[in-house]
Amino acid sequence: MDNWVSVVGTAFFILLIVFLCFLFYLFVILKIIRKIHKFPIPAFATRLIDNSFRRKFIQKPERIAERMHLKPGMIVVEIGPGKGSYTKAVAERILPEGKVSAVDIQDSVIKRLKERLKMDKISNIIPKIDDAYNLSFDNESVDRIFAITCLPEIPEPVKVLKEFKRVLKPEGIISLCELFIDPDYPLRKTEKKWANKAGLDFLEVFGNFFVYQLNFIKN
Repeated sequence: MDNWVSVVGTAFFILLIVFLCFLFYLFVILKIIRKIHKFPIPAFATRLIDNSFRRKFIQKPERIAERMHLKPGMIVVEIGPGKGSYTKAVAERILPEGKVSAVDIQDSVIKRLKERLKMDKISNIIPKIDDAYNLSFDNESVDRIFAITCLPEIPEPVKVLKEFKRVLKPEGIISLCELFIDPDYPLRKTEKKWANKAGLDFLEVFGNFFVYQLNFIKN
């Protein structure tokens, strides 16, 4: 019996190592592909990326929303809302009059998010197709802009940040959150460099090398 348990344990350990190696090589391959050719994360992948383990232990929606210094009545824009888990956490903090515009370029993402919001009966989130390079918001009309592991997958991130600056109110905040296992993960100094080129000032940082959140303001 002990020998059988030992064999099963060894087999499980070997399978675990093989699986982890597979994930590592897949991660490396994805990074290489994404460096060569930028493209939006497929809609189906958002269901894998936005999982309960990540939300509970790594990037907690409530914590990210708290770090954005939100107040009731604010106008917020999110770039790349995915399933809307982080969108909902932000939307709850700006009730009753606040609104979140959840922006994406993929119709399938927006359509799925609309269905989820209808099912959950959430009315202060507005999913919409929009262009991150040319947002359909007036100058200095938005209190907060945030992106969760999204900005680095967009070509010309500095151009995007300049557009964020255009629509951001003078006292507004841009909040960027990144995760190391994301194929497009940038170092904190890289994202700070992008923001500086876009005319933004660094405000504060949360987290660590593996998972971080950076806040920026207008200079």
